[in-house]
Amino acid sequence: MGNTRMYRRLEGFYGELTSVDAILRARARDGQEAGTVTAADLYTRSLDCQNLGGFVLLEHHAALAAEYSALEGQRVLDAGCGLGGPGRYLADRCGCAVIGVDVLPARVRAAAALTRLVGLGDRVAYGQADTTRLPFAAHQFAQAWMLDVSIHIANKAVLFGELARVVHADGLLVLHDQLGPLPPAMRPVTRRAPYIAPALAQLVRYVEGAGFRVLTWRDTTETVLTHMHGRREELLQGVERGTRAARQRRQRRLAMLTAYMEALGQQGSRTGICIARRLA
Repeated sequence: MGNTRMYRRLEGFYGELTSVDAILRARARDGQEAGTVTAADLYTRSLDCQNLGGFVLLEHHAALAAEYSALEGQRVLDAGCGLGGPGRYLADRCGCAVIGVDVLPARVRAAAALTRLVGLGDRVAYGQADTTRLPFAAHQFAQAWMLDVSIHIANKAVLFGELARVVHADGLLVLHDQLGPLPPAMRPVTRRAPYIAPALAQLVRYVEGAGFRVLTWRDTTETVLTHMHGRREELLQGVERGTRAARQRRQRRLAMLTAYMEALGQQGSRTGICIARRLA
């Protein structure tokens, strides 16, 4: 990412959301015994799935993508992989070979550590990379997945151009994000991290201008809101638990969830999934 200020804002924003220890503590609070940890132990509880809508929506994404192209055994790019939950889901459930990239080294390290922990190192690998300058030759992947990451990237034309470059002809782009314009309720979030959200028509122009053809757009707002209501209840239950720093982190997460919920539930903001095919 060429813009140093934007990079630092992302680093600060996601730094609080990047902790392997926190994931394992949450698993223990769910009553899971110590010992072998599986990928499903984590992703089915959305512990490592920080995409909007968590695991439930991740399953919907995979089912929708499978309507247009087989996922089983395919090589998939997880662009902006974060903690790696969606990629591990694709490897575990669909037998995919997954390469995850993220611009933030801490996220890459956490994703790699979790993948080693659950024993998927033979099917999932990671690297630190800017998605506007991907370190891959052309036509390397059957599908490129980008879940709730494009909103942080200013140069959409270059971003989707790079994704189109590394996907096979007839391969898929699986993209989920929040649409613009973002309403005032999002300000507590947009003050902390870069959010550049085009309207649906403009997003389609970016995607198709890069060499994809949009096959479908599905609104996911209600599913995202349901997941956020659940996450908010979980945070409220533990809001007074732990150290002062831990309580302050929970308060910031609550403020972020409240902002999203007001934007999506009361101010007309929408989320959705786009499936697009790479033209020959």
